[in-house]
Amino acid sequence: MEVYYKSIRALGLYFSFFQTLLPEVYALNDNLGHAEKIPRIAVIGGGIGGTSAAYFLHDLFGDNLLLDIYEPGPIGGRLATVPIGEKYYEVGGAIIHPKNMYMVNFVKQLGLKKLGDCSGSLGIYDGNEYVFRDSSWSIVSLARLFYRYGWDVYRLNELTKNMLDNFARIYTLQDGGAAYRKVESMLEAMDPQFNEMRHYSTKDWLTKLGFKHLMIDELVTAATRTNYGQSTALQAFCGSIAVAGASPDLWAVEGGNKRVPEELLISSRGSLLRRMVTHLTPGSDGGFTVTSVDEFEMKDHLFEEGHKEDVAMEDNSSARKQDYDIVIIATPLTTDKRTFQLQNFTKDFQFPGQYERILATMVQGKIRPESLKFTSQDPLDEILATNPKLIFNSIGRQHPVDGECLKDKDVWKVFSPKPLTEIQLNYFFENINSSTVIDWLAYPHYESDQSLGEFELQPGLYYVNAIEYAGSAMEMSAISGKNAALLAYKFWMDDEEAGRKKLSKDEL
Repeated sequence: MEVYYKSIRALGLYFSFFQTLLPEVYALNDNLGHAEKIPRIAVIGGGIGGTSAAYFLHDLFGDNLLLDIYEPGPIGGRLATVPIGEKYYEVGGAIIHPKNMYMVNFVKQLGLKKLGDCSGSLGIYDGNEYVFRDSSWSIVSLARLFYRYGWDVYRLNELTKNMLDNFARIYTLQDGGAAYRKVESMLEAMDPQFNEMRHYSTKDWLTKLGFKHLMIDELVTAATRTNYGQSTALQAFCGSIAVAGASPDLWAVEGGNKRVPEELLISSRGSLLRRMVTHLTPGSDGGFTVTSVDEFEMKDHLFEEGHKEDVAMEDNSSARKQDYDIVIIATPLTTDKRTFQLQNFTKDFQFPGQYERILATMVQGKIRPESLKFTSQDPLDEILATNPKLIFNSIGRQHPVDGECLKDKDVWKVFSPKPLTEIQLNYFFENINSSTVIDWLAYPHYESDQSLGEFELQPGLYYVNAIEYAGSAMEMSAISGKNAALLAYKFWMDDEEAGRKKLSKDEL
């Protein structure tokens, strides 16, 4: 779930990250060259990474492929909505940055619409007091920021702007057909400093650059806790992504961000198989064999975060095997998230690390201002916590994905690392009509010096979610999806130059 969170949006009113959008992705060369047959490709996972990979595979191969997408659950994965009353609300990845070229272009190309902004008031809370509260007057808010944090406000803005400019190099590289077998190689191609940042915590990196601890412990911590549920101990490249989530122009998709993967799937012209993959093994002809069972056989396991690969399928009458030339895995393979087994490979695959547990509690009820040290006469819509001892990371007023700004509905989202008890909910809210809990393993737990892993597990077998240990976000998954598609195309064509875009007449 680059679970990005909506509640960080208000911080961005004071950081300017503007850039003219890069051109849309051009049609790519679909010449099959020396390939003698139409490839059969499986994508395992129907989230934003898997559907992006499927979409880009169709861009590259055209109709010259047989494409199956395995997904027993809702399309979108960690992009999801829940019904409350007669409206739907975002509970997964919630915000998109204006420089996210692929997400921006997907919305345009798929005929989707951006959701209007429902602005609100924000406070950064340390458990005792609000160290910062914004104002309805932007100049007043900016003055408050400079009064408390000084020139670090401007320096952080410039640092983030530079990071985003360098990050955007990946779009030109991928347009040119560049693909990367290792995550580290992709970061190196964007900016060698990105790999250096991985060896520092966010706090240590910013301290090294001369930022004051007050800025790091308050403003930056609010960003990392809200976006990743973690402190500034997370590695610095990921921390820079969290801070970039403070852009003033963050947006979402009307109808929910899950509309993007839903439409990507349709555009890919692949076949959606509502089946749960249980095993992936080498095929007898050099390809791969996918074993799966019917969706209904696994109903009790859907939507449960955690590994399920130990489910025995030998006697399952619905088990089915299918051979593929290429397989793209677009679901996490860490032990706490893995849903199937990789068996009989000569290589001993290792997927270290674990995912961070985050609970999104959707509450329809009236907030108790006194519980959060503000008044009904001077209310807040977003409370971002900096103190890890607090039982929540953020509390934010929510608006439905149809675009209506309905403050009178009193729907709130509470992000917390542990389940909230009824007593705790009643402490923060009164007149509760309903509460819904979504228990996510949302994104990796980040530390400095973590291994990033590989996109190419072996020729013909690719792993989209390897990107998440660099940083988890919708755009990161889309970039990795395109990288996997390019690797698959080069492998099939046996041509490292394959995948370059065609130039338009205006570019010639």
